[in-house]
Parts: sequence; structure tokens; C-alpha cells
Amino acid sequence: MKWLRRILIGIVLFNVLAVVAAQVAKRRLPTYGDQDSETFALVAAMDGIEFVSRSEALRFGSGTAVMGGMAIDLTEVQSADTITLDLTAIMGGIDVLVPAHWRVEMASTSIMGGTENLTDPDTAADDATVLVVDARAYLGGITVRPKSTD
Repeated sequence: MKWLRRILIGIVLFNVLAVVAAQVAKRRLPTYGDQDSETFALVAAMDGIEFVSRSEALRFGSGTAVMGGMAIDLTEVQSADTITLDLTAIMGGIDVLVPAHWRVEMASTSIMGGTENLTDPDTAADDATVLVVDARAYLGGITVRPKSTD
């Protein structure tokens, strides 16, 4: 019975530490930019964010989800040569929606989590916009997918 009590205490302490870490991340990490900005940074700590970029010259974006969720829609971004996204999901998830004709290059690190690039590299033209994604998922997930053509 003592081992069960220790396990329960461990679970409670882990959850308390995770909540504290999420709150610290929310206060320490900067959030800036809007739908028309060339750069943006988003933080979802124990909450959810839906962000749609309508920028005419998007260059860089970052997203951090700590025990939360984030949806980033880049389908309305005007032409750009290269866009870089820096994404981190810690016990949370990030979903990125891109135009089907973009080329997506993804580098990722996952620990007990996953990252997935669902775009088709064969549909991108040589002069297509390139989205470079640096993704880190720890007990969470990051997905980049094309806009469906229903």
C-alpha cells in the first residue's frame, strides 16, 4: 500500500510542477505580432490559440504550446520566398495549415511525442514558397498539413 501512496504523491507533484512550468513559460516568453505582421510569436500555456496570418511578407514565426493547443493558419499569406517557423510543443499540440502548393522542409526533435509533415513535396513548383519548420515535441505533437481542397 505504501508504493501506491508514493505513486499517487509522485503523480500529484508532477502535475503541480507542470502547471507551475506552464505559468512561468506564459510569463517569460514574449508574445508579439498580429495577422498582418512580418514576424510573430505565440505562446499557449494551459489554453488554446487560433492564429490566422494575412501577412503580405511573412518571414518568421514562432509558437510554443505548453499544456495547451495552437492552430496556425498560413493559407492567406501572400507570396514570400522563404518563411521560417520555430515550434515547440510540451505536453501540448500545434497544427499548422499551409497552402497545398508550398514546399515544406521540416527538421524535428521528438521525445515521447511526434512531428508530422503531411504535405506532398511533388506538388510544389521550383519557385514555390518554402516553409522551413524547426519542430520540437516533448510529450506533444506538431503537424504541418496542406489546406484540403474539398
